[in-house]
Amino acid sequence: MAETSPRRPVPWVTLLIAALAIFLSFQPAMADRLPYVRERVLAGEWWRMWSAHLVHFGPGHLGWNLLVFVPASAWAERLAPGRTRLLLALAPGFIGLALVAFDPTLTRYAGLSGLAASALALLAFLHLRARDADRWFWGGVLGLLLVKIAAEAVLGQALFAHFATGEIQPVPLAHLAGIAAAAIAGWGRQRG
Repeated sequence: MAETSPRRPVPWVTLLIAALAIFLSFQPAMADRLPYVRERVLAGEWWRMWSAHLVHFGPGHLGWNLLVFVPASAWAERLAPGRTRLLLALAPGFIGLALVAFDPTLTRYAGLSGLAASALALLAFLHLRARDADRWFWGGVLGLLLVKIAAEAVLGQALFAHFATGEIQPVPLAHLAGIAAAAIAGWGRQRG
């Protein structure tokens, strides 16, 4: 008799975020209302710290972000639904606060990349915490993620996504803040 695997929850929060990002890519009128714009955030439009993650600077930007975010976040959400959903709810604000506090020169930010880094890091932390046989692999995933962030910081350009204008630059701080949020979520008390 074949062994049945336990049912894993549907990663509905991941799918909702991806669907919203895709939907908003077809809504150019929203492009000015949702990104992180420092002066607007400081003027009280704090929701931009969350909504900025749903809008992108073009289809390539969205595509690369979804390529990392959807599988990593869906896998993490299936492994630890409560922990992942809490991260997906709070990490955008955590990233936004880090941008406000530590990068006063950043005037505009958008995209899922910080949240994608957070989801991938959480997935790695979940596997590392489980002490499974793939510890070297998941440690390597974290290491490569940090190398990518460092390379983008040094080069001043994204390694994968390319933008029509040189004014758009990667924001390594957003990725590092995402990893920090994931570390908090991944190593906190085990509840799921």
